[in-house]
Amino acid sequence: MELFPDLSTLSDHELDAMLAELERDEDAISQRRRLLHGRIDILRGERVARLKARVSEGDLSVPTPAALNRPLFDGTGELPDDAGIEAMPDLATIGDDELRTMILELEHEEDDVSLQRRVLQGRIDILRAERSRRQRGGEWNPDSLAEALTHRTGGPTPGAA
Repeated sequence: MELFPDLSTLSDHELDAMLAELERDEDAISQRRRLLHGRIDILRGERVARLKARVSEGDLSVPTPAALNRPLFDGTGELPDDAGIEAMPDLATIGDDELRTMILELEHEEDDVSLQRRVLQGRIDILRAERSRRQRGGEWNPDSLAEALTHRTGGPTPGAA
């Protein structure tokens, strides 16, 4: 990802154009993330159905819940190629191991896409804060970044007495 420019050197038009571009990027990556979530949900549902069927047939060699856990983030930190998502295979033709591998691969991609989305959202928040500062005619105060990122524009802090 490219470095953020010095916002003080940007015109209002350039700031708005940069914000619009980042918002388009965030919309696209959010759509990809939703598609990944849907695919993961379908594959997990298939896996659960298979495990339930095995248990109902008396097979108690199914994985324990602990064996199904995964780290909070297991991506690479790199955004995958935007080549689109392949067509869903016929689930009846793939084995349990391949199904689990597909789920893990999609979860890793989702981790990377979600990380990229969070970065974009942070950049959008900073640009919106700068635009808001300009509209109010105020000075930029680095100490108020938390306030800007929570979309507060002055006044009492929520929960403060």
